[in-house]
Amino acid sequence: MTAFWISSGLLTLLVLAVLCWPLLRRHGGAGASRKAINTAIYRDQLAELERDLASGVLSQADYGSARDELERRVLEDVAADATTAAPASPRRLPRTALALAVTLPLAAVVLYVVLGTPAALDPAAREGQQASAAEIEKMVDALAAKLEKDPGNLEGWAMLGRSYMVTGRFADAAKAFDKAGAAMEASSEMMLQVAELSAELNQGRVEGRGRELLQRVLKAEPQNPQALVLAGTDAFFRSNFADAVRHWEAVLAMLPPDSPDARNLAAGIEKARSQLGADKASAKPKAGAEATAGKAVSGRVELAPALKAKASPDDVVFIFARAAEGPRMPLAVVRTRVADLPRDFTLDDSMALSPELKLSSSGSLRIEARVSKSGDAAARPGDLRGESGPVQPGARKLGIVIDKVVE
Repeated sequence: MTAFWISSGLLTLLVLAVLCWPLLRRHGGAGASRKAINTAIYRDQLAELERDLASGVLSQADYGSARDELERRVLEDVAADATTAAPASPRRLPRTALALAVTLPLAAVVLYVVLGTPAALDPAAREGQQASAAEIEKMVDALAAKLEKDPGNLEGWAMLGRSYMVTGRFADAAKAFDKAGAAMEASSEMMLQVAELSAELNQGRVEGRGRELLQRVLKAEPQNPQALVLAGTDAFFRSNFADAVRHWEAVLAMLPPDSPDARNLAAGIEKARSQLGADKASAKPKAGAEATAGKAVSGRVELAPALKAKASPDDVVFIFARAAEGPRMPLAVVRTRVADLPRDFTLDDSMALSPELKLSSSGSLRIEARVSKSGDAAARPGDLRGESGPVQPGARKLGIVIDKVVE
């Protein structure tokens, strides 16, 4: 914080020096001429233009236009200087400089207090925020250790699973919810948390126990907003866009029209409708749709034991299919984490990145899994990867081992 105030003070003094120097400087006992002051200003502006050109901020064309405008103003000021009356009294110039010296620092402090974030300068506040996150992790780990000694505490396992969800540890949350057993069926809220976790782990689809519990909630509470949103999300990622629109429109009718939630939901409905329109335009028969679904590729991805030390639990893992011959663009993608490996996967046309490039229409595929150390989709040196040989759409029970380092 001290360094910030020292730097701010020095910068303020520098600005004052630039502003006050022309006001205080005298030439032969008379006030500085307007021509001399403007010449110094224009020289500085020209130097700044040249710096911007050299750094690439200005293009050559923009630099030429700006320089022409600057030269025009110089000529106008030189002409005006010849006909302008005597400059202001030398005694008024120091008064102006004094006013600037007093008001400029004061204004800067006031503006920072009003518009800035003074609390951000407090190291204790920043350390407090970091400590808070660390304390939460510590408490969650302490609860996990306690439950290992008391595995019959179903409500405790449910609480631990919810805590893991808040901190983004979804694989751990799933294990905790499994150990919570019947405690996760005590209320619709608890059942929907299992469904929500399933959607997180399956790229929007609600599978297994989560799907069963979601259906139970919808049957008992057909107007439950959270259940309807999850059901719509599940339908959307299964390419059942008509059901997605139906579920989401039911929730939209319950929301204030101008609320952020309503706007976000309306955008999702519009996207589902556009997909539904595209499906109707293609007008494929059911037999064709079933054939397309039958070309999904599935299998299991695991990390080779020799490379486990090179990966962190939170590193992103991309599992994707691409044509064995042709464009390198992925045809379908699943995203997960190292902590979730080994991981069963399914890749199909609902995960396509482009409507023109689909997994089902490719003659031969390569399935690749890559641990991205940077989190980027593009491969970088140091990433870990593994892939299958060429396979046909519809291949099942593939085994992919991540056993190579990207050079």
